[in-house]
Amino acid sequence: MNETPPGPGARQHALELVLAPADDTAVRTLWDVLERAGVRSSARHRGPTHRPHVTVLSGPRPSDAVVELAAELWHDLLPTHLSTAGLVLLGGTRPALAELLVADPATVAARGQVQMLWSGADARPWVPHLTLAPRLRPEELTPALAALQDGAARPPARDGIPERVASGLRWWDPDEGVVHELSPQPS
Repeated sequence: MNETPPGPGARQHALELVLAPADDTAVRTLWDVLERAGVRSSARHRGPTHRPHVTVLSGPRPSDAVVELAAELWHDLLPTHLSTAGLVLLGGTRPALAELLVADPATVAARGQVQMLWSGADARPWVPHLTLAPRLRPEELTPALAALQDGAARPPARDGIPERVASGLRWWDPDEGVVHELSPQPS
């Protein structure tokens, strides 16, 4: 496979961390909590490959070397614990409401290695997060925050710090409309 320069309107390929089953379910519960509060959440994305995930890096179609390096690096890193740092708004006039995460130094370093090899990859600083509600309207912010104040919606804590556990790495290929598991979740 060769890297293909993106054309106008080209969809971005992405390397994504997927969550361990308990955290996947917990994030889907948060999506449902938002929906019940009248806030459009990520639950409305009905694509067959859509699930809670943390985008590690995106760009044009990655080369085989990029995919192989990512799989090799994350094979030894997974599962990885991502501390939660609270809620954050990302974007401009229609921001996404997200759970802000903090990756450990080894995960950040692995991302950097892949980024250096991936020609055309997003060069912006990485802000690890789980999107809860994309493209919020201003009137949705207060109900969204109120709905998420319920203690049952908070992630479990390790050493007093709430966290999510990522247990797999996948490559989202929008050209084919499929995901390729690179470092599968343990069974």
